[in-house]
Amino acid sequence: MKLYKRENYLKKIRGFYHDADMIKVLTGVRRCGKSSLMQTIIEELKELGIPEGNLIRIDLDSRQYKDIKTPKQLESKIDEYADIHGLKYLFIDEIQNVKGFEEVINAFRGEGDYSIFITGSNSYLLSGELITKLTGRYIEFEMMPLSFEDI
Repeated sequence: MKLYKRENYLKKIRGFYHDADMIKVLTGVRRCGKSSLMQTIIEELKELGIPEGNLIRIDLDSRQYKDIKTPKQLESKIDEYADIHGLKYLFIDEIQNVKGFEEVINAFRGEGDYSIFITGSNSYLLSGELITKLTGRYIEFEMMPLSFEDI
């Protein structure tokens, strides 16, 4: 599948690609392109020479990861990549599928070995729980569906 580069969003996010201290949160309505933007970021990191092994993508809506429902299961899955050397780029799609994910994500952010990107629905990710547990540790990029401005 060919991805359309949403340059307006990429310009805002690029400065945070290698920032391990800030969780990058992509929010927006369903089907607005969050997952595609995440894949575009992965492709750009590959072009910058980041080894594929350091690019970890967990799509919680996919068959492969759909059974991850608890913070412990999520932590165990991420731990499988702990031995990778250098900065690891962690991409988790549809994070709201794991109730209580905030503490896990914040713990990995605190280790400084991960540049973390997450996607999810506006309603859940902007709820009080995320804001309370990640205050000052995340930056939100709200996406809209493709428009003429993107072309």
